[in-house]
Amino acid sequence: MSDNSGHAQQLSRIVELEIIPRLLLMHSHAAATSRRSGVKITSDHVSTLAELAVDEDPASVPRFVQALTQAGATPNQVLLELLAPCAALMGSWWCNDVFDFADVTIGICRLQQALHEHVYLARPPLRGGASRILVAAPPESQHTFGAAIAAECFAHAGWDAQYAAGMSWEALGEMLRGEPYDVMAISLTCDAQVASVNSVIVKLRQLSCNPAMGILVGGPLALSSDDLHLRCGADGMVLSIGAAVEWAQRWVTDLGQGSDAAGTG
Repeated sequence: MSDNSGHAQQLSRIVELEIIPRLLLMHSHAAATSRRSGVKITSDHVSTLAELAVDEDPASVPRFVQALTQAGATPNQVLLELLAPCAALMGSWWCNDVFDFADVTIGICRLQQALHEHVYLARPPLRGGASRILVAAPPESQHTFGAAIAAECFAHAGWDAQYAAGMSWEALGEMLRGEPYDVMAISLTCDAQVASVNSVIVKLRQLSCNPAMGILVGGPLALSSDDLHLRCGADGMVLSIGAAVEWAQRWVTDLGQGSDAAGTG
């Protein structure tokens, strides 16, 4: 095993504040999905995928996921029962010196590829008049795999979901100026991001071509800050993906009257 000391603080933050809590909180939403599917994804599948994610053969992950989808696994199962728990397991293995920093970095990149190929490309057709959401994270955020998963959960719930990866606040503002979004969701990982996000949200509201757009905050920081939405100047906060979808739907249904709601599902 290589020496982890040079990257310990950085990856510890990723593992503890982003990967493990964010993804494990979504596990409860996978049970209903598995009952509707003809294939059961087990912990053995998850651990096997984690091992393949650091295999010398980069095609190991897509072959494995493809085999499960051919056996009947749905995109929601791949999303919530396989990829999310796998990322959490990889983080746990790093903490126990089974994986090193390079292993986790390479592994997450391969999981992101699988997310694109087996979930993003399998998005259901959009219905007419679907609500629109923009999912983003502060530009300095790293390893935002959880935010990407959130976008796909919205898409598979019938939303027109766009994930803005690695974009500057200025670019996000231009997106909001040019296209009407019903909700914008921002994932936060550390307390240092709050002050800048607070001022940015003011500007994003001014730029948005939809004056009734709701702004939702969540992510790992929400687990330790029950007033995060107030500190950021957002309309609501959530602790899980399921709660995010429910909050956003309420916002659209109530035409903005749920601005004080805070989901904790």
